[in-house]
Amino acid sequence: MGNQIVRKKGTQSNEDEPSSPGYSSTGDVTSDGSETDQTQLSRKKSKKFQTIALIKLFEKLELTADGDNAHPGELTRATFEDAFHGPLSKFGKLMYLQMTTNSSTTNRERITKEQFVKAGREILKMFDEKVIVKYYFYLFASSRDQMNKEEARQMFEISFALTLSLSKILYQEDERDPRVFTAMVTGLFGINNEINFDEFNKWLTESCPHLFHCVHNWVCQILTGSSLPSEMEMARVPHLEGLTAGNNCTSMAILWLLSLTLPPVYTKQPEPYRPDGASASSATKDPMWTSLLLLRKIARLPEVNSWKLLYNSDNHGMSINRFNNHVSSYHAPTVTFFAFEGRNLYCLAIDRGWSEGPNKFGGVDCRLIQLLPVFRVTQAGEQMVRWSELARDIPKGITIGCNGKTQVLRLSNEFDKIFHYEVPCELHKIEVWGCGTENALKAQENQRKWEASAIRKEQSRKLRPQAYGETWDDSPDKQILQWGGVDVGNHSYNR
Repeated sequence: MGNQIVRKKGTQSNEDEPSSPGYSSTGDVTSDGSETDQTQLSRKKSKKFQTIALIKLFEKLELTADGDNAHPGELTRATFEDAFHGPLSKFGKLMYLQMTTNSSTTNRERITKEQFVKAGREILKMFDEKVIVKYYFYLFASSRDQMNKEEARQMFEISFALTLSLSKILYQEDERDPRVFTAMVTGLFGINNEINFDEFNKWLTESCPHLFHCVHNWVCQILTGSSLPSEMEMARVPHLEGLTAGNNCTSMAILWLLSLTLPPVYTKQPEPYRPDGASASSATKDPMWTSLLLLRKIARLPEVNSWKLLYNSDNHGMSINRFNNHVSSYHAPTVTFFAFEGRNLYCLAIDRGWSEGPNKFGGVDCRLIQLLPVFRVTQAGEQMVRWSELARDIPKGITIGCNGKTQVLRLSNEFDKIFHYEVPCELHKIEVWGCGTENALKAQENQRKWEASAIRKEQSRKLRPQAYGETWDDSPDKQILQWGGVDVGNHSYNR
C-alpha cells in the first residue's frame, strides 16, 4: 500500500487535470444562476478525464484476469476482487457489491465497461460530506439498512489500513491496535447489536468526524490514477516509529484515531508554498491545485510526526516536580495520556500550554477523550483544566472537567492516585506530547536556560552578600527564619 500514483505517459497533461472529487466551483455563475462558460468547460474537462482514467483502470483490470477472457468488455467479480490484497481484500468485495448494486444488469458476477465507468463517475462526483458518509455506511453494511458489530469492526480496520496507504506508511500489525478497534465498536454500539444510518451518523459527528476522508480519497486515487490497489507502492515513514515505541502509550491505531478526532490545531500544517506566490484561497479555482490541497487536508496522520515527547513518567519519574520541570514553559498545544487501573487510557488535548494557578484554562479546541476500554469524546470545550499547587483555598493537584460539567479526572499533588469520577484508581503512567512547532520547543529550552542562570545568580548572591551591599542582619533570609520561630542569633554566612 502507499499513495504513489502511476500514470502512463500520454494520458493527459497537467493543465487538463480535473479537480479532485471534492472540488466544486463556487461563484462562477451569472446573475440568473446559470454557469459561466469557464465553469462549464472545467466540468467537461473533469468528466472527460474521469472517463479516460476509468477506462484505463478497467482495461488494466481486464489484463489481470486468469486465463482467456470469455466476455471481452466485461469484468468478473473474481477479477475485480483479486486486485485487492492483504487487509484490503474484504474492501474489494464490498466495493464491487456497492458498484453493482444500482446497476441495471441482472448478472452480478460481471460488470461491463459502461457500468464500471458510470459507477466510478458516481463516486468521483461525491464531494458533499453527508453524501460520502452515507455511501460508505452502506458500503460497509453490505447495502443493508443496519450495520452489525462485525461489519463495524471491519470498517474501522479497513479505514485504518487505507489511511496508512494514503499516507505512505507501511502497515504493520501491533498487538495494541485490536484493542482500539474493539473500543471504537463498543463506543459506537453500546448495548445494541445493530445500528442504523442515523445512529451511526450521530456518533460519527460527535466522536470521529473525519473517519471517511482518507477512505474516499484513497478510492478516488485508484479510480483516477489508473493504478491497481496492488500497485500502490508502500513507503515507510520512519519518524512515526518513535511515537509508537512499546514504552509509549501511543500505538499507530491510537495516532490514527486521534488524527481523525482532534481539531486541526493539534496537527496543524503550514500552507504549502506556491512558486507564483498566490495564497491557497486564491488557488481554489485551480483544479490541479485544489486536488493537492484536498490531499493535504485529509492526510493528517503523518503530521503527528512533529509531536515531541515532553514528559514520560516511566523515564522522568512520577512526581509533580518532574512533571512541572518538563511541561512548564511549553506555550503550544499538548496531548497528555493518563493510563490507570481498569485498563483505562485517557487523552487530554489542550489547545494551549499548561499553566499553574487557581483558574481553569483551555480554549474551545480542548478535548478529553477516553480511548480504552471504550472510545468516546467525554468532554469538549473551554476552561477544562486546573493545575493548582500554591492556592490556599483550592485542593492541590490537577483537575479535569469543564465548568458546569462533571469532573472526570483528578490527580493528587503527590501523583500517587488518580480519581476517575471521584473513584480512586492506581495511576500507572502519564505522558505529555508537545504538538507545536520547533520554535515552541526552542522557546521552552531558552526559558529553562534563563531560569537556571537566574538560580545560579541567586545562589551566588546568597554566598557573597557583601558583593551586593548586604549583611546578615539585613538579609531577608534571616527575617524569614525569625518569622518561622528559628533562633538565628548572630550567625553569619560571610566567607
